Amino acid sequence: MGQIVMLGTGDPLNDERAQTSLAVPLEGGDTLLIDTTSGTTLLAQLGAASLPLAGIRHLVVTHRHFDHAGGLAPLLTALTAVPEARLTVYAPRDTLQVLHALLALTIPGVEDWLGARLDWRELAMGAPVGMGSAVVTPVAVDHGIECVGLRLALGDADVVFSADTRPWPALVAHARDADLLIHEAYGLEDQAAAAHAFGHSTAADAGAVAREAGAGRLLLTHVRASRFADPAALAAEAEAAFGRPVEVARDLGVVDG
Repeated sequence: MGQIVMLGTGDPLNDERAQTSLAVPLEGGDTLLIDTTSGTTLLAQLGAASLPLAGIRHLVVTHRHFDHAGGLAPLLTALTAVPEARLTVYAPRDTLQVLHALLALTIPGVEDWLGARLDWRELAMGAPVGMGSAVVTPVAVDHGIECVGLRLALGDADVVFSADTRPWPALVAHARDADLLIHEAYGLEDQAAAAHAFGHSTAADAGAVAREAGAGRLLLTHVRASRFADPAALAAEAEAAFGRPVEVARDLGVVDG
């Protein structure tokens, strides 16, 4: 059974939490990262979680929004000073192009500094990719721009991460019988119009996906600040739709897959 460290669990403007990033410790001491939160926050969160830079071998960037991709430049810059560091970055085609452009604008030359220690791989929807001891399968979700959700096979456990998405039938199929569904939750059902307009889901939407997919557990993430959406209320609404207990992720929390 694998574990997942929730490095960042807030939405783009949540000043109470770091933005989206998940770390998956792999066999042999390596680490798989999913998204990079924003700015140098990722480096601080990795340090707080005792995850060394030298062990980060795989990074999946689900889409180009700053709260998911904004920590890439600081991460690569920090890795240049770690001789044993080697990293492969995975993303869908258009997102890869944007990431290269982002680096060229914000830290020109960083790709050359890392040289052969940095690799780039395009993700194809539905095509499994081995990343150390994990197998990761991307699926397109509905966020208004190119964005991928992920199904991770971690030993004998299957974990699905929704990334950012409106309610999306393909995600239900992708999450079928998952042991754990990590799903975003913009707010409560009375905020559904705004959530869907911005390419997001409500807590009730997340609960419905978990129920329809037959997921074993549901963990909510990508939440707004508590003044906009109380975490306890989000959990209660999702539980009503799911029919089982639901947790809201917290920064640096460790969950079993």
